Formats: sequence, structure tokens, C-alpha cells
Amino acid sequence: MVESVGPGRGVGEGASGVERRSLAGVEGVGGVERRLLPAVEGGAGAEGEEVLVGDLVAAALGKGAGRLRRAVGMVEKGEDDAIHQVRVACRRLRSDLKLFRKVLAGDWARDLRTELAYLAASCGEARDLEVIAELVRESATSEDDPDHVATILTTLTVGLERAAAQSAEVVLGDRTALLLDDLEAVVAAPELNKKAARPAVEVLPQLLASAEQTFAAAADQLKPWTEDDDWHEVRLLAKRVRYAANTAASVLGEEAKETAAHAAKYQELLGQHQDHCAAADALSTQARDAADQGDAELLFSLGRLTERHRAARKPLREEFLGLYHRP
Repeated sequence: MVESVGPGRGVGEGASGVERRSLAGVEGVGGVERRLLPAVEGGAGAEGEEVLVGDLVAAALGKGAGRLRRAVGMVEKGEDDAIHQVRVACRRLRSDLKLFRKVLAGDWARDLRTELAYLAASCGEARDLEVIAELVRESATSEDDPDHVATILTTLTVGLERAAAQSAEVVLGDRTALLLDDLEAVVAAPELNKKAARPAVEVLPQLLASAEQTFAAAADQLKPWTEDDDWHEVRLLAKRVRYAANTAASVLGEEAKETAAHAAKYQELLGQHQDHCAAADALSTQARDAADQGDAELLFSLGRLTERHRAARKPLREEFLGLYHRP
């Protein structure tokens, strides 16, 4: 079982922090042989054997751990989009741990989610500034002072370079190395409860429905005037549904794929909305700095760009609500 950790440490002291247990050794699952079968539509393995929930947990975590390790390797090589891929890998793993939480035993999943959240957060500022800079560049028009736009982009780029260096330091640090070791050990023998012995085709619909219901409960509350943070939260829940449906699709087939496709549409719209919100916030910060420096002309340009991004939220909100409430 993974050890709990204090600030600044990994989930456990490498692989030694994990008790290796087979599914047959899980309480309430005696006598069940753990089969890592390739899941296919209908919940059967390649040889016609049922895929157990425990099999799917191990497969999903193994895939996620491999994705994260490859992303860390991209950072080591200085490849483009590497920091973003680390963030995506962390989110996918956290989503799978959330999806399967009712079949996981002990505290190891909670500890892993904490470490994955820390790693993802360490990559957040760099990715956000990259997106904001591109959005500002695309939204600038001939009416904007080109020198002011260049100044704004330079400020964003300097912040991006600083944030990227800090992100890389965390990604390539000891804490991430410990996380990767713990993931490897957990994948080898995740500690599960007796529900893990049930056929995946019986359990997955309930798990996926739970994610959908959480999303719907939050989306139902959205109105055109709802605060930005609430819209962002619904975006994260849509992403969670999409990830969960993609994980379940190997067993549940077309229905789960359709759910993932719908969630992806919602996520895309809400992602654009969040990008404009983040851009407006970043430009507002620069505007305060310009005001402090007494640069009225730059302040005017920043104000106009800020309002442009704030105005872009309205049609995206209307489009989402129209799509979500469509009969």
C-alpha cells in the first residue's frame, strides 16, 4: 500500500512503499485469478473470457503511467508541447482514479491523486501563458497599436519562459521520479476491494453514470450571467466525463463512444470560453501595471483587448446552452 506523504515528497519511498498484492489476495475476492485481458466491446477478452473491473483498472493505470513517463521523457529532450503533455497525462490518470474510486481499497489512490494534482499544477502557468499569448496574437487587429501589441506579447513571453523553466524543474525533479516509481508499483498490483472481481460490463455503466450526473447537476445551474469560475468547473466535469467514457468504451462500446463525443463538444466550447477568461485576466494584470507606471496609451490598448476577450464569452455561453438544452 502506498505510504502517505508530507509536503515536498513523493507518494511513497519509491516502489518499496507499495504492498504488492494480486487480485486473488484482495479481501472478498478469494479464488479469483487476475486476468489482464485485452478488453473489447461487450466486455469479453480475446479468448471470450469476461473482463473484470480489476483487469480494467490495471490496464487503465498502466496506460496512464506509460503516457506520463513518455511525457516526462519529452521534457527531458526539450520537445515541443512537452509540458502540456505532462499536464494531460496527470489529468487522465486522476480521472481514471476518480472513475474507479469505488473499487479501490486503502488510501493509495488519494495519495496518488494528490501528487498528480501537484505535478499538473506545476505545469499550469506555462501552458496557460502559451495559450494566452497565441490568443492575443490571433485577436489583435489593424486597429490595435502594433508596438503595444508587441509589448504585451513580450511580457507574456517572458512570463512563459520563466514558468516553463520552473515547470521543467519540477517535472525532472525527485518528487516526480518517486511518483513514477510508485505508479509502476501500483500498476503491478493495485490494492482493490471485492467489487473488482465483478464483470466490468456490469459495473462500468454505474461508474460512468455517476460522472455524467455530476456534470449535469453543475451544467443545469449555468446561466448566461453565471460567474466565470462556475463555467470553468463545468468544463472540468465535461472533461472528466470524456475521459471516463473513453476508458469505458473498450467494454461498453458505441454508447460510451457517443457519450465521449458529446462531452468533447461541450469541453471544446467551454475550453474556448476559459481561454478568453484567462486572456482577459492576464491582460487586466498588465493593465494594472501600466496604470502604476502612468502609461496611459498602453493602458488604453490593454483595456480594449481585455474587453474584446470578455465580449467573446457571450456567444460561447449561448452556443453551449443551446447545445446542452437541445431536446
